[in-house]
This record gives sequence, C-alpha cells and structure tokens, in this order.
Amino acid sequence: MMTPGTYLQKRRVAAGLSIMDVAALVHTDPRLGGIDKTAWIDRIEKDIAALSPDVIATLGRAFRFDRTVLQQLIAIRSFGADAVNPAPRVCLTCGCSQNDACSDGHATCAWSSEDLCTASAPTSFALKEA
Repeated sequence: MMTPGTYLQKRRVAAGLSIMDVAALVHTDPRLGGIDKTAWIDRIEKDIAALSPDVIATLGRAFRFDRTVLQQLIAIRSFGADAVNPAPRVCLTCGCSQNDACSDGHATCAWSSEDLCTASAPTSFALKEA
C-alpha cells in the first residue's frame, strides 16, 4: 500500500510542481526560509515529518490531492491494513484515485488495471483493456 508521503509526492509531480515550487507556494508558521521549507516538504514526502490538519491544509492550497484518500492512507499506516475497508484505490504512477481522477481538460482517466489509471498506462496496455 502506498504511504501518505508517497501519495503526496505523486500528486505534486502530477501537478507539474517541484518541491521548490511547492516551497514557494506555501506559508508556514513559524516562518521558514526556502531551504527549510524544501527540506520540510522532502521529510513529509519521505514520511518522516508529521501530517497535522494544518499541514494538510497548507499543502492542499499548493496542489490538488484527495484529503479523504490521504486520511485513509494515514489510518492504514498508523493502524494497519484493516483500518480502512475498502482501502483506497490509488494509481501507482500518478497517485490519482477513484475520487480524484486525472483530467487533460477533455477526458478523465479510468482504471486500466487494479492499480494503474489509463492516463499512466502504456498506450498499448490501455488499448488492450478497453
């Protein structure tokens, strides 16, 4: 199962943002400099730094992710695989979920396999599944 930090990292990358981009977009209290914010975001994505409600809200203002999926991944990490039933379905490549599909402006993705969306699947694989 994907960790909360990995999920956030995949959603950040899917949004086309670097860690430095997010560091420039977020405001912290106490105020951190760019290097410290970059290190803080890196620790979040490595599941080292805590994800409080304030941190989740701050990151949510910088890029899109599904807070319900994030909370479910936090519960699974904290309490084990049986903590959430059913577990969230998350694309291993981009981190999209059943609640937060990829969109290119014209169409949204679907599932090409158990843990891969059509936007992330190789073209030949996605066509076989269709």
